[in-house]
Amino acid sequence: MTPHVRQLMSLGMLAMLMLTSCSSPSSETSTQSSPKASSSSNNGSAPSATSSEDSTQSSSAAAQTPQAPTSREQAEELVDQLSVEQQTASLVMAGVPATGASSTELKAMEKQGITNVFLRGRSQLSVKKTAARTAIITKRLKSNVPDDLPVWVATDQEGGFVRVLQGTGFTNLPAAAQQGQWSSGKQATNIKKVGAELAEAGINVNLAPVADVVPAKVGTSNAPIGYFGRQYGNTAGEVSQAIGTVNDALNDAGVQPVVKHFPGLGRVAKNTDTSSGVTDTEIGADATDLEPFKQAISQGNSWVMISNARYTKNDAQNEAPFSKKVITGLLRQKLGYQGVVISDDLCEAKQVAQVAVGQRAVKFVAAGGTVPLCVKSSPAITMAKALAKEANEEKKFADQVREAAVLILEAKLDQAG
Repeated sequence: MTPHVRQLMSLGMLAMLMLTSCSSPSSETSTQSSPKASSSSNNGSAPSATSSEDSTQSSSAAAQTPQAPTSREQAEELVDQLSVEQQTASLVMAGVPATGASSTELKAMEKQGITNVFLRGRSQLSVKKTAARTAIITKRLKSNVPDDLPVWVATDQEGGFVRVLQGTGFTNLPAAAQQGQWSSGKQATNIKKVGAELAEAGINVNLAPVADVVPAKVGTSNAPIGYFGRQYGNTAGEVSQAIGTVNDALNDAGVQPVVKHFPGLGRVAKNTDTSSGVTDTEIGADATDLEPFKQAISQGNSWVMISNARYTKNDAQNEAPFSKKVITGLLRQKLGYQGVVISDDLCEAKQVAQVAVGQRAVKFVAAGGTVPLCVKSSPAITMAKALAKEANEEKKFADQVREAAVLILEAKLDQAG
């Protein structure tokens, strides 16, 4: 229970005590001044005024028993205490080296109000040493988060080639293609162990699992996923089963999973990190590629990352992170997902390079996104400033920023327990 919840509940208890002390004299007076009513009751001709009034008072007290505020209500109250600049900074996830952030980076992020970081690159530091580095980060940024809520420290620990933390104490997890051959029991055990290692290292968000379906006929010709064996299987059913297991296992270990890359990155030829113009012409609103994401949404315990590709069957004019049709229309309205939506990297990806850095974050939030991810801290700060500028100039966008900030604090409240 957070300090904020305890404060609200304490006020409720105080109100109850005041109610009780005010009603007691009235009850006694009523009993003493109603002898006829009492006599009548003894004859069985009428109910006791005392018992009737006691019953009324009990019902009244029960009706006024304070209810603990929901996470949503708490988040809204906290967000409304933040300035626009604080709200916008709370959205951005800034990348720092997996071996630790420099004092210059920490100072700049602390000053801007950043509350979420991503450990990028590769690190050979042990679990213990990684924990020491993440502790430095969280300590510096903690004051930017209201109500003693957590700083999000994320990384990519999928397995195989995409495994940021590789030092002593971190499991040498194979690629998802191999994990997909395991039984559900073995997969759950192994992933829970990985999650426990991450939690011990001070990491509370893992940008995994990959929910992309790579058809067998596509295979390794799919540059971003199939080439590295990042898929759990070649069918939607195989991937969906693995997604369910991995999400539960990470949650059991106290780490937030993030399914990616919505609405699917398993059919394109090029990699959005290193190429521009990456376009999917097959995945529409009813594609089977959406099944693993539907599985995750039905579980209700993971976030969703948006692909940087363009999907012509959904929105031929915009890349997915800038598409209201994809994020708000397909993901939120059609599939019913109402949680945190995080972007893929919006800073170094060639796919989105034609848009100014700050505007990438603005367009993402305007489309319905929550957390714009930038793998370097300096342009991440540029994003936060651009978001604040837009929010100060446009009321509609300010409302979208507020909603995103509420979603983030609601998730942090739930994570804090």
